[in-house]
Amino acid sequence: MQITNQIHFRNLRGDIFGGLTAAIIALPMALAFGVASGAGPAAGLYGAILIGFFAALFGGTPTLISEPTSPMTV
Repeated sequence: MQITNQIHFRNLRGDIFGGLTAAIIALPMALAFGVASGAGPAAGLYGAILIGFFAALFGGTPTLISEPTSPMTV
């Protein structure tokens, strides 16, 4: 049983550009969710970063996209 995803270095350039694009789009949403929850914009950013890290590390598929909506669910 495999616990973490495998990294394919032949896809590294596309993965970096995809990650940057997703981060730019998710940034305002993360800030808004932090403010809406009452914890402040910094908490929204930390929540989005942690969800993205753990989704990338333990996600079910290599093409998994996580958004800051996950911390808002909790």
